[in-house]
Amino acid sequence: MRPPRHLPRLAVAALVIGHCSLVIPAALSAPQVTATAPIKNFRLPTFTEEGHRHVMLVAEEARLPDPSRIDLKEMMLTLFTGDASEGIDSLLAAPSATFIPATLFASGSETVRLERSDLTVTGADWSYDHPAKKVVIKRDAHVIFRSPLGDILK
Repeated sequence: MRPPRHLPRLAVAALVIGHCSLVIPAALSAPQVTATAPIKNFRLPTFTEEGHRHVMLVAEEARLPDPSRIDLKEMMLTLFTGDASEGIDSLLAAPSATFIPATLFASGSETVRLERSDLTVTGADWSYDHPAKKVVIKRDAHVIFRSPLGDILK
């Protein structure tokens, strides 16, 4: 399959790396590709087996220091519901991050902002494990709830 001509070759290589590492079983190895130059306006979509949007990783700049890691500047990770509605479940934004495509794991030492319809979480020195649906914030965590909490203090 040939990539569309309007995409830079390096960006296409980055899309292929991310796609392969998400689809290829662990017993097989993903292509060994690195990039010395930054990729501008980086986008890495993933889809469910049914073809629905799953995750969209966008960054102002991406670097591929080795085939298993993507270093990002101005990262926006959009998490979709994964069903036919293709609704947005959450948004995770950070000025810098490291993303591991094979495990859908992101982390960073700077600030992060997680937005959902029912809450906003901010903080620093963070990690996000997509399969576990778990965000860990080690410093300066702030949570704003936008839904009733009920009698949680009783």
